[in-house]
Amino acid sequence: MLKFAIPALGIYLTNPLLSNIDNAFVGRTVGAVGLAALSPATLCIDQILYLFSFLSRAATGLAAREYNSPTNTSQEEAKTRMKDAASPALSVAVFCGAVLSIVYAFRAPSILTALKVADIPMLHESATSYIHWRGAISWAAMAQNVLLTIFMVTKDAMTPLKILTCAAMLNIAGDALLCSWPLRMGCGGAAAATAFATLFSSGWMVRALRQRGVLPRLKVPNGKECRELLSFTGPLLAITLTRMAGFINMQRRAMMIGTTESLAGYQLCSNLLIFFILFGEPLSQLGQTKLPALIDANETEEAMATFKSILILSTFAAVGVGTAAYLTALLGPGLFSSNVAVQAVAKSTAPYLFFAVSQTIVGIAVDGAMLASRDFGFMLATGIASFVLQAKLLAYCNTVGDIFATFTIRLGTYAVLSAGRALLGYGNLGRAIRGQGGKQNKKTLIAQKTV
Repeated sequence: MLKFAIPALGIYLTNPLLSNIDNAFVGRTVGAVGLAALSPATLCIDQILYLFSFLSRAATGLAAREYNSPTNTSQEEAKTRMKDAASPALSVAVFCGAVLSIVYAFRAPSILTALKVADIPMLHESATSYIHWRGAISWAAMAQNVLLTIFMVTKDAMTPLKILTCAAMLNIAGDALLCSWPLRMGCGGAAAATAFATLFSSGWMVRALRQRGVLPRLKVPNGKECRELLSFTGPLLAITLTRMAGFINMQRRAMMIGTTESLAGYQLCSNLLIFFILFGEPLSQLGQTKLPALIDANETEEAMATFKSILILSTFAAVGVGTAAYLTALLGPGLFSSNVAVQAVAKSTAPYLFFAVSQTIVGIAVDGAMLASRDFGFMLATGIASFVLQAKLLAYCNTVGDIFATFTIRLGTYAVLSAGRALLGYGNLGRAIRGQGGKQNKKTLIAQKTV
């Protein structure tokens, strides 16, 4: 399990690590204004890309079930079925990404106006430049997320880790060249470096998958494929929308606090949060890739052992990673900004960041198991309820730390309810680990073999 999880961890840490490096370059070369401009700009780019993460999650679920199906008679058959299952998600990702690129090219100022960034002229130009550069390669970024799932399903974490490591080095070199000396493009330079690195890594992934014979082809999905994809993407889109709306509410509340320094401090802490919570993503991937076949086959003991291992590992990871996040915000804000007021905001938020990171790591691990069980109805209901709770609490927030406290409450509510429900034997996952519903699953497998 750790042999897969450790390289996978490196993969999922790459993008947020680069975001923090971008923060450091911008914070040091442009100052608090540039760091504050990244807050709405990254919201427009990264949160929209997160919205479409339902496509990569759907690809993981569909491809993992086909690749690990007990009805496969050979490795070649497993590869073919996996490619066919992931093809609709990849095609939709490229199309939606291309549409996004066009929207960003022509409507970036309007988007920022809707976020009330136009009310702060000194932020508007830098934020617009960032959106134009990052938005231009949205199609590549979305395709890369789906391609990455193919590596994960086939238990190959080392190849994408090598690719993304090289891309990261290219990004850092680009930051040094474009963001600081000699061109001094500021926020736009940081975005351009990220864009070039994304194109580089996406192209390399396509080449690697083609050489292994597992590259899904682009096509217009037929009716059956659309129904299968929608069985995942419909519920996942609704779930993702509630989560993204929570982040947007946090961003809006941070902008209402009123000072450039507080907004810059929120951006700094938000990027630290995103970086550290991704330590839980490999555990989520373990659940998404291992549990579907176990649930379908009613392998009670293995399903229970896997779920318990995920919970135990996530608990230990939560404490360790939460502590690292706390110490980074307390002792290291000077790495990202030389502004004393911005550093003070980060230091005061450090305790809140500890609890937010710790709770979210457990929540992400549990979320992977819930996705594997396709228990979308409960996930959506719990997500909406926790979103409403957070929205109510945000109205009373007066500091950046208060904002992160509402995030902790939201994710904590979801994690406790989801894990408790499964352990009590409810839902698809609960029935699987409790040994209930075996007859139905066995009948399904027999029917598949007969067909």
